[in-house]
Amino acid sequence: MKINAHDQYLLRNLYFYDIESCHYQILSGLGYDLSNIDETDKLRRNTQIGIMMRDNPRLVKILRNITTSTIDSYLKLNRVRKSQIVLRQYDGILLTKRLEFTDEFIPLPLRTIYDIFIISLFGNSYLAYDGVKEKIKGVRYLYPEMEYFLKKILKFNFIDKRTVFRQLQDLKDEILFSSNPLNFVIPDGDSSYVFLKDFGQTKISRSLAKIMDASDIDRIKYFELYIEPFTKAIAYHYLSERTNRK
Repeated sequence: MKINAHDQYLLRNLYFYDIESCHYQILSGLGYDLSNIDETDKLRRNTQIGIMMRDNPRLVKILRNITTSTIDSYLKLNRVRKSQIVLRQYDGILLTKRLEFTDEFIPLPLRTIYDIFIISLFGNSYLAYDGVKEKIKGVRYLYPEMEYFLKKILKFNFIDKRTVFRQLQDLKDEILFSSNPLNFVIPDGDSSYVFLKDFGQTKISRSLAKIMDASDIDRIKYFELYIEPFTKAIAYHYLSERTNRK
């Protein structure tokens, strides 16, 4: 996943569109017999269509070509500029512009509007909030405790710059001075591991982690891996905003 930041890492009011039941709709339009597939059961539907694609490689190419050309056609019809495309996925697009035409070919409905959208400094992950639900994408080895800290960023007060930097520092301190070792236990299949100051990545059971001293854990590494790509992006946003105003 490569997000088009265009040197902007904190965005507001982004519009996400995607094709509902994409492959099902295309196959139906091509006249395939789908009477044995329940469109409302997403998992079963995708599994059955996946089997069809596995057994017919030509079908894979047809579905991909039609999906791509459908998105291309909507972008052209709505005169969307490259700079207005934040993220293009297989069957969806995230834009800074609201589309006027979304029902000309296969329908491309508006799924959600993100109030806050934060792109990591590397442009390979993001945090998003639509006023109801938080969304985190592209963060590797994410686990519930670190997900909690990332979601806190989305609830920041972004109106006042001083408040933003204070909140960034507070979050950093909360992680670096956390006394709860369970905040740093990363699940790995049937086992878990932590990053220790003296031993690096170390496999450990969750029961043993409960009695660890959190000061033995390399909490800085967790901050750098999970949090800093976003906090640095936010800081860059506000610092560049000040520079642009001069």
